[in-house]
Order: sequence, then structure tokens, then C-alpha cells
Amino acid sequence: MKEKKEGKSLNPFLILATIIVLCTIASYFVIPGAYDRETVNNVTVVVADSYHAVDRTPVSFLDMFRSIPNGLVASGALMFCVMIIGGVVEIYNRTGVIGAAVNSVLKSSSKVSSQVILAIIMVLFFIIGGILGWSEHIIPFVPIIISLAISLGYDSLVGMAISGFACLIAFAVGPFNVYTVGTSDTIAELPMFSGWELRLVVLVVICLLSLFWVLRYAKKIKADPSRSLVKNIDHSSLLIPTDSAMVLDPIKMVSLVVMIVSFAVTIYGMLTLGWSYAEMGAIFLIGGIVVAILNRVSPEDVVNMLIDGAKGAFSGALIIGVARAVQWTMTTGGLIDPLVHGLSSILGNASSYVTVVGMFIVNFFVNALIPSGSGQATAVMPIMVPLADMLHITRQTAVLAFQFGDGISNTFWFTNGTLLIYLGLAKVPLKTWYKFILPLQGIFVIVQMIFLFLACSMNYGPF
Repeated sequence: MKEKKEGKSLNPFLILATIIVLCTIASYFVIPGAYDRETVNNVTVVVADSYHAVDRTPVSFLDMFRSIPNGLVASGALMFCVMIIGGVVEIYNRTGVIGAAVNSVLKSSSKVSSQVILAIIMVLFFIIGGILGWSEHIIPFVPIIISLAISLGYDSLVGMAISGFACLIAFAVGPFNVYTVGTSDTIAELPMFSGWELRLVVLVVICLLSLFWVLRYAKKIKADPSRSLVKNIDHSSLLIPTDSAMVLDPIKMVSLVVMIVSFAVTIYGMLTLGWSYAEMGAIFLIGGIVVAILNRVSPEDVVNMLIDGAKGAFSGALIIGVARAVQWTMTTGGLIDPLVHGLSSILGNASSYVTVVGMFIVNFFVNALIPSGSGQATAVMPIMVPLADMLHITRQTAVLAFQFGDGISNTFWFTNGTLLIYLGLAKVPLKTWYKFILPLQGIFVIVQMIFLFLACSMNYGPF
């Protein structure tokens, strides 16, 4: 009974549904107010001194339930992209391409330390999250890494940490993050991605700390599996079946190349051609069909693989939509502007460094309620920028404080749909995750405080 209780985790859908109910109730009691907004360079920004009283817009009983379909509609492009990629990954699975690749890695572990393999994989996901700004995009590939980690003698927590967590933590401090830094720079009228040098140093420091923390835990549990934080949870279903006879023959090698090319083309398109989730899903779908043809899969089987893979990815995609419903409820109930106004008003009379730390803390808690990085930047930065100007803090420092507050806490707040997906894929209970991550979170906060102090001291610019 104790083992069963230890393995029980909070259902992410129940967590999000509870937040929607609480936001609905709050909409009847919060004193209503709103900022005026204007469009600047195609970005909707808040007019800082325009906060005024407005009529209350409480969320009705019907609206509380409408938030779910509205959240699903708003997240439709990403959800369907995740499901399409899930279907394509199923093609790679059933054709034996992934199994052969996993076998190749397992065989190499006899020549190369498994710790080195973990480090290489984690660094790869650091690059994906920190440089490319990907987060939920890698969801379909997390189960593969989890299966690989278990096959190497580790647990599912290690697999999730070297993939999903690595991507999230690098995304948090990425020097070229178009969602957080890009939006903030635009609102602050800074040159796009200016000040990237300091953020790159932060990225390296945070990634090295994360790598040390994860590899330390991995080494400990491989030497003594009883020390695993998820030892009482059955992870047999997380192992992707592989046949030891599977080898990387020429066709499977070419199939892997097709997968890599799909990644490369997608990255190029999103960075230079303005592509979005539709194009991303299309490229992976093309790659999956090419792989099916190379492996002589019949058209009917291709369709069945795509459908089965999409079904497997549906739960994760659904969490994205329900998480978006929280934001819809807050917007409909008029909760965002009063929250931002109340939190930002307490920073007005503080010293420069205290104000910067206050910005960080405010954004840390706002991120629990507005998980969208670009959405939070749009709501908060128009307040932070004039506050920085009045207290002679550079706007670049204000952007850094926002990025720290918004980013690192993505690995902490249970309102982050992507984090819940990763934990669900690894069967890691939320309380177990906190036991693993809280000490590291404390270290991250200290590091962030140091970098914020350096930013204040050096007049981090250009302005």
C-alpha cells in the first residue's frame, strides 16, 4: 500500500481544471481595472500610466467550461503539430529505425561510458532549447530518450532530465529566445537580441550546473538502484521494444539522415523563413513518408502508424490546450491587468538593485499564472520598462530580470503544461520532481541574483 501511495501522482488535467475554477471564482472578487493598449511595430503593448477602473467581467458558469474548447482552439496549431510528429515518430519506431539506433548506442556504451552518452544527449538538448528556443517541440522524442536511459541502467527521471528538463532550462536563459527576449527587446525598443554575450555566459553556467546535478544523480542510482527517487514506480511500459538483431543497415542509416535533415530544414525555415507549426508538421510528415517508402511500408500501414502515433501523443497535446484555457479564463475574467498593476506598484520606491530583484520575483510568480513567455512579456514589460527608466536601471537589465523570472521557474510551476507533459511521459510524480529539483532551484536563484547584480553594476546595455 505504501509503494502504491508513493507512486501516485496528481493528474495534470485536474490541476489545470482546479486553477480554472479558482480563476473563475476570483473574477467575482478582484477589483477590476485595465491598461490601455496600443500597437507598436505589430506588437500590442500596454500604456504604462493608463491603468483605470473598468466594469467587472466575471467568468460565468458557462464560460468556465467554454475555456476548455477555446483553449484547445487557440492551441490547435501546436497540438496538431505534436500529434503529427507523434505519428511520424511511430513510423520510425515500427520500421526499426529507432530500435536500431538505440541498439547502436547501447553497444557503444561498452566502449564509451554511459555517463558520456548521457552528457552528449543532454548537451544536444541544451543546444535545442537554448539556441533554437524549442520546448514543447521535442515532446515526441522524450519517450525515446527515457527508454534509452532505462536501457542504460538508469531510471525514467534521468531520461526526462537529459531531454525535457535540459530543453526547458536552456530555453529559460537562451540568448536568442524569440519568444521571451525577442518580444521583450521589441517592447523595450532595444536592438533585437542585444546583450546576448552576457546571456550566453548565463546559459553556459546554468547548463553546466544542470549537467553536474543530473549526472551526479545518475551515477548514484546506477551504482545503487534503491536510491532512485522513482524506484517504487513500474516503468516497464516506458521501454520501447527493441530487437537485439536490429542493426543500422544502409537503409536505416539513410532513414536517420532523413530525420536529421527534417530537423535541419525545420530549424532553417523557422529561423529564416518565418515558418510556424504548420510548416514544421509538414516537413516531418514528408520525412516520415520518405522513411516509410525506404523501408517498403505499404500505404495502408503508413496511415495506421500515423494514427496510432497521433493517439499516443494526444494526451500530451491535450494538456497544452487545457493549459491555454487558464490564460483564456484570466483574460476573460479581467484578472491579468489588476494582477500586474498590483505587483508592479510595490516596486516603485526601492533602490535600483532591490527593484531589479523585485522584477525578478514578480515575474517568477506571474509566470505561474501566465505560462506563455511572449504573453507574459507583452503584459509585464511595458510596466517594467518605464519603472527601469525612472530608477536609472538599463532596459537591458529589466529584460534580463524578466527573462530570469519567466524562464527558470518553468521547471518549477505545475501550471506549466510542458513540464507536466514531460513528467507524465516519465511517470514522475510532481512531489518527486520537487524533491529532485528544489535544491538545484535554490542554486539557480543564487546564480541569477549574482548575474543581476553584475548587470546593475556594469550598466548592462546598450541602454
